[in-house]
Amino acid sequence: MTEIKKLTKIALIVDAVIFLIFGTMQVFLYDMTLNTEGWTNPFHVRAFGGILYVAALFAIIMLRKTEWEEIKLAYIFLFSLCFPVIIIEAALLVWLGSTFLAATVSQMIFDLIIISGKVSLGIVAYMRQ
Repeated sequence: MTEIKKLTKIALIVDAVIFLIFGTMQVFLYDMTLNTEGWTNPFHVRAFGGILYVAALFAIIMLRKTEWEEIKLAYIFLFSLCFPVIIIEAALLVWLGSTFLAATVSQMIFDLIIISGKVSLGIVAYMRQ
């Protein structure tokens, strides 16, 4: 059995914090922070925010484990959640970016940078584990 390395624990902490921040913004602060375009169906965004809360809970639970084999599958799943988000957000930015407000475009670029950095940290931690 292999111990969980410090870099992997740091990646899980970063993951939990980012998921909690994004989940809070999407569940409670949607109209104030994310709805700059005036979209009319906020329930899909709030449902995804709930998924982010569950993912943050999984990251916190994984931090309590001591062996890598106990969390390996959940770790891969947790970081693979971000790949569809990156692809969809980049595609929206390319195809519909010219119709969005400047605040929405800058927010999407910031999201892409944050999520890509988080995924990169997760991959590096997985490879070193």
